[in-house]
Amino acid sequence: MDLYPQQKTTTKEGGSKPSFLRRNWRRARFVAGGPVATIGLAEISDGAKLIDTLFGVVRGGPQADERMKTTVDGGIDLMATAFCFGVSPEEIDMRVRVRRRHTVRAAYTMFGLGCLSLILWVYGVLQIRMSSGRILSAIEFLPFCVLFFLLAFKSAWMNWQLRTLRLGSAVAYLQTTEPFLPR
Repeated sequence: MDLYPQQKTTTKEGGSKPSFLRRNWRRARFVAGGPVATIGLAEISDGAKLIDTLFGVVRGGPQADERMKTTVDGGIDLMATAFCFGVSPEEIDMRVRVRRRHTVRAAYTMFGLGCLSLILWVYGVLQIRMSSGRILSAIEFLPFCVLFFLLAFKSAWMNWQLRTLRLGSAVAYLQTTEPFLPR
């Protein structure tokens, strides 16, 4: 036997109408659940895990090629490297010379593009009217200029490594007493 009988109310269509508390409970859940659902806590958690994984990969750095052999002082051993690659030392020497030519060309090309983009950027900045949107777009173009200079530096650094047959860091390249420019 029911101690608290529910009073059934009918709608215009003839069906039963939910109670006042049930209707308001559904509304409260909808209002409170909407902002929480739109935040996307699961997506944020998945994104944080992905960022952590990618940060671990970046922190670890690229894996070195096991076939590239070096000497005790950090120089590249062409004979051992040629043996590991299964080619003659003359072939390795020829590949190093070809790669040096490529890095020289890439370094000077990227440096030229960096200078050209910087000159065009300065010209564009001097020509625009002062407004917040235009200044912001001028600032947004600067990373492209910097990118060209960074790529030129990377190519020059790789050329230095091939020229000296030494796997040195970028800091070692900057501190070298040898010619800085690629040749």
